[in-house]
Amino acid sequence: MKPARNIALLGALILSSVTFMAQGLNGQGFLVDVKCSKCHTLERVFIICKSEGEWRDVIEKMMGKNPEWIRPGEAEQVLKEILSLYPDRVHEMCRTRRHYENVRLLFLDRCTVCHNINRVLFEDRTRHEWGETVRRMYSEAMGFITEEEAAQIAHFLSETGHLLKEEAGGRVFVAKCLNCHPGEEILMETHDSAGWGKQVERCRETACRTFNTNWLDPAEARLIVDLLVKTQGEGR
Repeated sequence: MKPARNIALLGALILSSVTFMAQGLNGQGFLVDVKCSKCHTLERVFIICKSEGEWRDVIEKMMGKNPEWIRPGEAEQVLKEILSLYPDRVHEMCRTRRHYENVRLLFLDRCTVCHNINRVLFEDRTRHEWGETVRRMYSEAMGFITEEEAAQIAHFLSETGHLLKEEAGGRVFVAKCLNCHPGEEILMETHDSAGWGKQVERCRETACRTFNTNWLDPAEARLIVDLLVKTQGEGR
C-alpha cells in the first residue's frame, strides 16, 4: 500500500506542477494572453517571428499607448512569456489550421488572423503588388500559410480588387455595403442571384427605414447583386 500511495502522491505533484506551468507564473494564466488579447488576436501576436530586441520595441510601443495597462514589470514578464511560448504556439497554430478548397474561405481564415478584411478590400493594388504583399506575408507567417496558399490568395485578391475597382457595382458595394457590414461577414456567404437579391433587398429596406432616405436605390441594389453573384455565386 505504501508504494502505491507514494506513486499516487508523486503523480499528484507532477500534475500540480504541469498545471502551474500551463497557467503561467502568476497562477491566473499567462500575462501575455491577458494583456495582448485586448487589442489583438493571440494568433497575430505569435504568428510573426521577431528577435528579442524587436519584441522589446513592440512592447514599449504598446506601453506608450496606455502606460497603465502594461507596466514596466509586466512588460518584462510579457517579453519572457512570448519568447518561451513562441515555438509551441506557432507549432499548435500550424498543426490545427484548416484546409479549404474554396480560396475565399482560405483567404478569410488565414488573413483575418492579422488584418481587418475591410482594410484589405479598400487597398488599391495591382496584381503584381498583391503578389508581392502576399509573398511577404507568406515569408513572415512561419508556415501558417503555405507557398501554394499564398499564390491562391494573391490571385483571389487581385481578381476581387479588380472587380471592386473597375465595376460600377464594386464602387457601390464599397461605398454602401461596407459602411455597415464587415467584409468577412459578407464574404462568408454564398447565394445564387435570387438569394443575393433577397439579401440586398432586405438591407436596402432596413437602410431606408433607419436613415429615412433612399440610401440604396433599386438600380444600385441590382449592381451589387450582379457583383456578388460574380464573386460569391454558387460554385465559387
